[in-house]
Amino acid sequence: MPLPPASDTPSHLTSRYPLDVRFCETDLMGVVHHGSYVAYLEAGRIDWLKRRGLSYDEVVRRGIHLAVAEMRIKYRQPARFGDRLVVETTCSEIHRVTARFTYRIFRDETRICDGDVLLACLSSSLVLTRLPDDLARILSSPEAAAAG
Repeated sequence: MPLPPASDTPSHLTSRYPLDVRFCETDLMGVVHHGSYVAYLEAGRIDWLKRRGLSYDEVVRRGIHLAVAEMRIKYRQPARFGDRLVVETTCSEIHRVTARFTYRIFRDETRICDGDVLLACLSSSLVLTRLPDDLARILSSPEAAAAG
């Protein structure tokens, strides 16, 4: 069964990244620790970039950093060790110096959580700077290659 659309954002701006919950990501209650979701969102974002032909290392070599300026996570259902999750990542907004990614994490058709991350573009001296035009184009582009 296909997942419902994330929003009015064009579907080519969304990618899906599967992951299996590891034991070290769970807490004493046997569920995924809330802090583990931050890493899941980042993994989804890095995969999203790879699927568009861009490695984060390449961005850093160019003297650009995409720093987390805001983060919101809404937990809906617990996930447990061994669950197969899918992190759905969407580049939902691109502005002069920021980009926003939204996330939905699913186990089968069950939505586990929602997330939202605002990234600020910084120079190598950690000063707010304009997103380079080619990077802004990549952030608004469809998948170019399968991530690996």
